[in-house]
Amino acid sequence: MGMILKYIWVKFKKRPVFLNLEVTKRCNARCQHCDYWKPPHEPELKDYAPVIQKINPLIISLTGGEPLVRKDIFDLIQNIKEKGGWFYLTLVTNGAILDLEKAEKLKNAGIDQLSISLDFLDERHDQTRGIKGLSAHLSKLLPDLFRIGFDNVVLNTVIMETNLDQVTEIAEQAWRWGVKVAYSSYCDMKNSNRSLFVHSENLDKLKKIVAQLIQYKNSLGNINNSTYYLERIPTYFERGKIEGCLAGKRWLQVTPDGYLKPCSELPSIGYFEDFPFPRQGVSCQSCWYSCRGEAQAPLSLRRLAEVIKSVRNHKKKN
Repeated sequence: MGMILKYIWVKFKKRPVFLNLEVTKRCNARCQHCDYWKPPHEPELKDYAPVIQKINPLIISLTGGEPLVRKDIFDLIQNIKEKGGWFYLTLVTNGAILDLEKAEKLKNAGIDQLSISLDFLDERHDQTRGIKGLSAHLSKLLPDLFRIGFDNVVLNTVIMETNLDQVTEIAEQAWRWGVKVAYSSYCDMKNSNRSLFVHSENLDKLKKIVAQLIQYKNSLGNINNSTYYLERIPTYFERGKIEGCLAGKRWLQVTPDGYLKPCSELPSIGYFEDFPFPRQGVSCQSCWYSCRGEAQAPLSLRRLAEVIKSVRNHKKKN
């Protein structure tokens, strides 16, 4: 009921639905598709509750960098949950320094959903993320998370040229582990590495993969993406763009030092204390990140029902 009421309020007030809150740019990984880990890094706020209170979105995702490198991350989460009002809170981690003790502390602090990046089911994930032994660590950790009461774990998988053979297998393995999956589409805006963009000769293969994911969304019930988002993945890789971006309107990005951006790839538009800003559209069409696509999906009660069904199917399985 809380989500529905907040959704109605957000829609009526024309507030951002999603807020990506970068609590740090520091990272223990060396991902091929990201350069956030490279210094220098901007200062980090000690309290993000005023940011949340000012913007008041429906869903907040704590991101980085790697959020768990902040030693005060648990206090930071508890503070914004206590002072920020009603919202759904997720945290995105590469999982390398995550263990059961930290997961339990995250849950107790107020995290509603734990998102863990996983692009391969074998050592290729270690190479992509630049962390030796990461795949083996996650394979051991993920099945144990439900045992400590963390039953809302989501794998974040980036679809790219090098892991097309793994995309549907990750959904299957996630189901066996008792976790969900949220897919995103590779974009080279961070580091200009076009080699990971799905090649044109593999587009037919990609279309079959997406069709299988939509089928799994109904049969396995563990895929978080909307059908709207999934259906447009092949179009994005075929054209290299998707029109209609609502960055700055439906969602915002917060830098570690409190500045707001329409998205992670665009310049800041001001400090959070000056929100709201004039609602201006963006001309960029160059990504199909899930945060963008899901925010661009029609805001309807049907989408909420889709999310609720996914949660119920997951709990029923477990």
